[in-house]
Amino acid sequence: MRRFVVLCLAAVLPALCVAAAAAQPPPAFTPEEMLRVAGFVRGSEPLLSPSGDLAAYAVVDVSDERNIRASRPSGVLWVTPTRGGAARRIISGDAYGVQPVWSPDGAQLAFLQSDPAGSRLAIWERSNQRVRLVGPSLGTDRAGLPLGPLAPRWSSDGKTILLAVADEALAASETPRVRVLKNTDAIVPGDAFFTDTRRWRLVTVEVATDRVRAVTSEATALRGFDLAPDGRHVLYRAISPESLGRFRREQTETWIAPLTADWAPRRALDTRKPAWIAFSPDGTRLLYAEDGVIYGQPIEGGSPARLVDGVPARARGPVVGSAGRIALLSPRAGPGAADAGMYTILRPTNDLLVVDLGSGAVSTLTVPDRDDAIADVMWSADGTTLIFRATDQATYRQSIRWWRPGMGAHEELLAADESLGALSLTRDGGMVAFTAASAVRAEDGYLRTADGVRHRLTELNPGLARFGFVAPERIEYFSADGEPLQGLLYKPAGASSAAPVPVVTYVYEKLTPQVHQFNLEAQLHVSHGYAYLMPDVLVKPGYTGESFVKSVVPAVNAVRAMGFTNGRFGITGGSFGGYAGLFLISHVDIFAAAVVRAPPSEFFSTWGDGRDRDIYTIETGQARTGGTPWEVPERYIANSPFFHADRVKTPVLILHGEKDFTVPFQQGEMMFYALRALGRTAEFVIYREGDHSIVRGSREDFLDYYTRTLDWWNRHLRVGGKVTTESRSLPGGNRSNR
Repeated sequence: MRRFVVLCLAAVLPALCVAAAAAQPPPAFTPEEMLRVAGFVRGSEPLLSPSGDLAAYAVVDVSDERNIRASRPSGVLWVTPTRGGAARRIISGDAYGVQPVWSPDGAQLAFLQSDPAGSRLAIWERSNQRVRLVGPSLGTDRAGLPLGPLAPRWSSDGKTILLAVADEALAASETPRVRVLKNTDAIVPGDAFFTDTRRWRLVTVEVATDRVRAVTSEATALRGFDLAPDGRHVLYRAISPESLGRFRREQTETWIAPLTADWAPRRALDTRKPAWIAFSPDGTRLLYAEDGVIYGQPIEGGSPARLVDGVPARARGPVVGSAGRIALLSPRAGPGAADAGMYTILRPTNDLLVVDLGSGAVSTLTVPDRDDAIADVMWSADGTTLIFRATDQATYRQSIRWWRPGMGAHEELLAADESLGALSLTRDGGMVAFTAASAVRAEDGYLRTADGVRHRLTELNPGLARFGFVAPERIEYFSADGEPLQGLLYKPAGASSAAPVPVVTYVYEKLTPQVHQFNLEAQLHVSHGYAYLMPDVLVKPGYTGESFVKSVVPAVNAVRAMGFTNGRFGITGGSFGGYAGLFLISHVDIFAAAVVRAPPSEFFSTWGDGRDRDIYTIETGQARTGGTPWEVPERYIANSPFFHADRVKTPVLILHGEKDFTVPFQQGEMMFYALRALGRTAEFVIYREGDHSIVRGSREDFLDYYTRTLDWWNRHLRVGGKVTTESRSLPGGNRSNR
């Protein structure tokens, strides 16, 4: 062996060495490797400079344990030339940077810098490559960073930056020994965890002098803001104080404030509450829509002007271009979610409209024979180019499309079987940056140049090339009620009747749209020799659990009929997917093992756990019982795995965090103790610091969670023995609410 290695190193037998290397199986993709996969900080994906010669982006620091499943991770800020050359890290040491924003002339890059001392707004000067801090302190709490809709904005002249500054956190008050709750209370204590009560003030920072000017004197529950094109006003959205924290009853108010004058902020349009409000392209008027008409209200006073008729009344999401046009999304008539907050297999399709404020013309860019989901609509800074991202809801193929006045129909810039996002345009719209990932490739940044060539901007995870990732195949099957469904199936290389493998079935609801996403958990399982099945589920109100049985069991049987399995299937899922896993093993015997994370198990106690949000969840949200415990108690019993625990025969591993405020810890606990009392094979893993994700911010918990999961599969899916392949009958027969 030693001589063979020497010969390879000396390149004496290169062909033999290549063949020997090719014969080596790819290494296992482990939980440790999962932790090393880097991605962009959300909201800090590659952002093109106005001319397009540079791109700025922030990459999650995977060495920082606090970033594991963090909603606001720390990021390493980079600037890279788009025409070739090495990327430059903007700040080093223990400082991080996120939310890069180019000045209008591209000479400066603003971003949010954080280090152990706190966070500040920072400016990178392109001419001398130096960074300087400006503006007020933003505190040390990551939750106080103004990200997403509150990201900093440059004025059109590049002289000032509009910035949201969080109020200092209020000291936590001690819970009184005696507390009285009344039925007239607007907010119950249990919902407080899910309420964003932070208050923000808007300030302007003069870049050259570091002069700070308050725009809003009072802190508000800010949700977003827009700077007028002429830089004279800001339009901001905030939750009214009296409604803040009221579940599903928060009221958003739109305010306007001056940046150059001295009058106080006032409600935009007084008492009117139109479908939307936006600045006109020149910044002198507020545009709004009522009853299919777009009006223009002068900011400095005067009567509104009727600008455009014939706009669909449900059109939303205005994107205003500098050349006098507005893009809007208008939902098509037809099937869709009755409530946008309800999880469902049905999704509405939007048409993309362009409204010309000058001529009053309303054009529909999308065509009726394409069922595309539209997202990331934006104009180039000069207003000449509109781009957007479209997902074909039949194939899930994604594309980036563009339109210019005079073109007629929009055209396709690029299309791919990938997951695309985070579009960024140059000033003239000639180049677009975007992120892309595939089923076998993690996310990176890319550039589409004016000549139609696609270039790669980043390579965040070069080490992943050594793993043998696989893409899923889409399978088709019918539910027990005869409805056509689909699913995703990942298969290890070489799986066959001669080399059968076990199958892990992951459940939630509609999963096939993930076909082009890089799924770490699926790849982990495949790397360890498991096929991974992700079936779609059609949930029917009132028959939630039964819907999972009728959708998942046929998918399992379809895969079993393919002949490559060893006959052993596992079932897994988290949160409502954990619920589905428990319901399935309490009604069918086709699974040899189950692993469920943070599972709701009993609907009565979930309904009454002290939160308005869970009353909604059980009645008309994800659980879809369709009524109160007094109106339809039989549905609460029929759909709760806890009441069918005596029918469970499948060994089940339940994992739950004690600090889970989404699905209370008692839900996993009570199911475990029911199974324990019944003498069933069950284990309960308790994570003292675990939240709903269980592993957020903890390397130790992350590794423990995935190691235990793999160990459980190895114990129960790889041993001999007969597995029942027929499911038990559902209680009450083969019911259907069709």
